[in-house]
Amino acid sequence: MNAYSTDTGSYVKSHLLKALLGGFAGTLAFTMMGKFIAPLMIGHAMDVAAILAPLFNGSHLDGMIAHFALGTIAFPLSYLVLAARRLPGPAALRGVIFLLFVYLFAMTVVMPAIGQGLFLDSMPRAMVALMGHMVFGVILGSVVGKPE
Repeated sequence: MNAYSTDTGSYVKSHLLKALLGGFAGTLAFTMMGKFIAPLMIGHAMDVAAILAPLFNGSHLDGMIAHFALGTIAFPLSYLVLAARRLPGPAALRGVIFLLFVYLFAMTVVMPAIGQGLFLDSMPRAMVALMGHMVFGVILGSVVGKPE
């Protein structure tokens, strides 16, 4: 094992709880934005669980579990391992940059794959999703903080 991978492991361990808490808080904010902010922008709520449900044979509950598992566990861990120490700028900006990549992958690969279309087949819906990802990124990056 090289020095960098050992250093990454210790960084992940020392920041894991903050990342998981930031991911959970970011996921809650993202979800609430879809429920309360989206109607002001596009006239109706955006239910992430319903959007993800086709991955789970239409199960809304499974879509919600996936949404929170991705936001609370997968994205924060990925952020710690891949991005937190490599991206430029203040902590909040680092989180935003990372979630911008997540957003672009979701809009160009995942959404078309589950029948939601490229960028959700809707510029207004895509903008609501972008806002949600950016708020999530600010929260995640801010809670994790800037690497020493």
